Amino acid sequence: MDEELKSTRASGSARESNRGRLIEVLRRQGPMPRVELARSTGLSFPAVSAITSRMMAEELLSETDAAMSWPDDTSEADADGLNGRRRGRPAIQLTLNPELGRVVAVSLRMNLIETLIADFSGSGLAQSRLALETRALDPGALCDIVIAQIDAMLGATGTPRHRLLGIGIALQGIVNADTGRQLWSPALSVTDVDLATPIRQAFKVDVVMANDAVPVALALAAAEPALAEGLAATIMVGHGVGMGVVVDGEARWGVGASSEIGHLKLAPNGPQCRCGQRGCVEAYLADYALYRDARTFVDLPPAVSQQPSEAQMALLRDRARNGDPRLEQLFRQAGHALAEAVAATISVLRPHHVVLAGPGLQAFDMMRNAYEDRLEQAVLPWLLQSTAIYVRPSKSAAIVDGMVRRTLRVVDRNYMETTERTPGATTLA
Repeated sequence: MDEELKSTRASGSARESNRGRLIEVLRRQGPMPRVELARSTGLSFPAVSAITSRMMAEELLSETDAAMSWPDDTSEADADGLNGRRRGRPAIQLTLNPELGRVVAVSLRMNLIETLIADFSGSGLAQSRLALETRALDPGALCDIVIAQIDAMLGATGTPRHRLLGIGIALQGIVNADTGRQLWSPALSVTDVDLATPIRQAFKVDVVMANDAVPVALALAAAEPALAEGLAATIMVGHGVGMGVVVDGEARWGVGASSEIGHLKLAPNGPQCRCGQRGCVEAYLADYALYRDARTFVDLPPAVSQQPSEAQMALLRDRARNGDPRLEQLFRQAGHALAEAVAATISVLRPHHVVLAGPGLQAFDMMRNAYEDRLEQAVLPWLLQSTAIYVRPSKSAAIVDGMVRRTLRVVDRNYMETTERTPGATTLA
């Protein structure tokens, strides 16, 4: 009897694993016919046919209107397996059913809350940006505003609450993704706030939290397949400086897959950082630091809550490119700080890829020479040669795009075993 029970459990585990493989392939590669699903997962065609039939009955999968012709190397046996279709005839593609439900991603950063609602296939449906003084919010007001923004997205797309599958919150600052708590953020005056619980109670769905560098890393890996191979560390430069780490395109390293690389100390008596310390990488490289220091000797308009807008940063870059030597020196210092962050990342993690991303990289041309000179001095040559470095200036929208992906991957796990689940069961990741 024990052996029979073990066999039953093993069989059930294999079915769950196979469902997961199918969901993962469709999530990564998009719609494809059953034959290609079999090839991509390594499962037999009969197994794929049986599993996808059950998943279609559960409304996890659907057939697309678009058709795809068989490739030249598709065998007659493969083609005959699909209801007698022959090579050269269109093949019906399967996709994750976009109508299964919706997910909402929220980006919370200095003076801005950005919200995106997407369907189960990951396609964005509506997006909003709410400008407000985030540091004036107490914990209750913060949660109320986030809940109101999510409700607004549901209303804008005519989505009833019961069709909401999950919520992702990306936060500028330090996050405990395991407990759903915001520990510290420059965007907020309050610390150690439980964001996940009240939002989960309001909507009865999974709530996923991450430092905002993690979804940027995921979005870039999804857009550029080379970055989804091996270990990739994305250093995001903008309002602050953070790092997201992904392995094979997924946030699998550590609980939150993030690192506070921006608070690596360069000089004990250096410029003031928003964390309260001095001499951090961020205090030389982040938007607020560059703008703050530039205003000591250049006439620039004041920033709200000491956080310059995109237009104000564009003005600063224009002034620097016009040849002001004092501004040129600021960007050279920023290049040195960026090199130190990259050097530490390569030396500690030895990643396959380092990606320099974020709106702050729009000024990389003014940092490049100082950055390259310092990087050569700071990293052992054979380590530097083993890591590919990419510069990918990205917009803030990459945060919510990547957070949709992060949330969907957590939601997917609920469907790898069965669609019968307790409403509001929560998996923090």
